[in-house]
Amino acid sequence: MSSMTTERRRLGDLKPDPEMWAALDDGALLTRILDDFYTTVFADPRLAHFFEGRTKDWVAQKQYSFLCQIFSGAPVYFGDRPRNAHHWMVIDDALFDHREAIMEACLRRHGLPEHLVQRWMSVEEIFRKQIVKAAPVPRKVNGAALPLEGYDRIVLDSGTLCDGCGAEVGTGATLTFHVRTGKGYCATCMPAPDAR
Repeated sequence: MSSMTTERRRLGDLKPDPEMWAALDDGALLTRILDDFYTTVFADPRLAHFFEGRTKDWVAQKQYSFLCQIFSGAPVYFGDRPRNAHHWMVIDDALFDHREAIMEACLRRHGLPEHLVQRWMSVEEIFRKQIVKAAPVPRKVNGAALPLEGYDRIVLDSGTLCDGCGAEVGTGATLTFHVRTGKGYCATCMPAPDAR
């Protein structure tokens, strides 16, 4: 089974939608829609906290790749499946509906034909059962559940910045990182256990 076939099955066995992709001006309108949508979401008191530590542009680009693959069929999305991407987020049906109402209004504001608005919203609805939950669930990689909380350590093969103080953490240094959020900390912000 090819990786494309596997990915399609994971995305709900969705087939490309040439009419939708053409209406989205081969992605140009999709970019404007997502910029508008995430501007609203990042200002929304019920949704903004889910994106702490992320830029609007980064989030919009990830969603662009995800939707581009769904609507155009181009294999351009390399991120997590919706279940893993949202595994730590506690989202009930009312909050999911709130997010969907923002998206639907945004699609209409940008002039997407009504039948395509409904089609887009039907695609989003496919992922409700993977996103809505009463408690965080472990992220799964190759079928193995990863811990939701705790820290691990890694020796860096390239430099980065500490998420605590913003200091540079160079190649070869040890970084302590949160297993769920991925935030990494230098030795000053999070000393080794034996030094604490």
